[in-house]
Amino acid sequence: MASPEPLARKARGRPRKAGAEERIFDAALEEYGERGWAGFTMDAVARRAGVGKSTVYLRWQDKDSLLTAAVGARSGVIEDVDTGSFRGDLEGLAGNLFRYLLDPIGWATLRISVDAAGAPEPLGRFTDAVTELHHSGASVIFARGAARGDLGPDVRKDALADCLYGAVIMQTLGLSGDSRRLSDEDIAERVRVLVDFVLCGAG
Repeated sequence: MASPEPLARKARGRPRKAGAEERIFDAALEEYGERGWAGFTMDAVARRAGVGKSTVYLRWQDKDSLLTAAVGARSGVIEDVDTGSFRGDLEGLAGNLFRYLLDPIGWATLRISVDAAGAPEPLGRFTDAVTELHHSGASVIFARGAARGDLGPDVRKDALADCLYGAVIMQTLGLSGDSRRLSDEDIAERVRVLVDFVLCGAG
């Protein structure tokens, strides 16, 4: 999903530091992960990123637009999978999701989903960006699997995706402290078991 264009305004003052936008995106998601929507402020993001407040305010008009852009910029790693097989793609997707959710930035997007589900009113466009992130990652893999003939027409793709994503999310929720530092080998083994189970259920 493409992130929205930042608010166009005439630049002034000193030029932005190299990499400032990347630091701002990381800072925005880390700040959200710690404080949630109610405690999230653009001033705090600027402090965490080590930039002036004007650097943030001149590019994004409010915290919704900033978070929407940050989610879009930091989520591509999840769906960047094409192994040549449906099983391999599922393992790649699940592995990427594990790594993403074990990182503070990915953890923030999970908190966004929880906050949005419990809010009496919509929080902002950034919650839609998180939803689209997960839907797009799975839909590309399912479409490719169907085109290869690896995925039968009767397979409930939505249920398959829910099982895979749900299992990864529940496992990451059960990790804390040093146990969140999983090696690539640990992730690969967890993913293998999950994908075995999901594909068995899908027939």
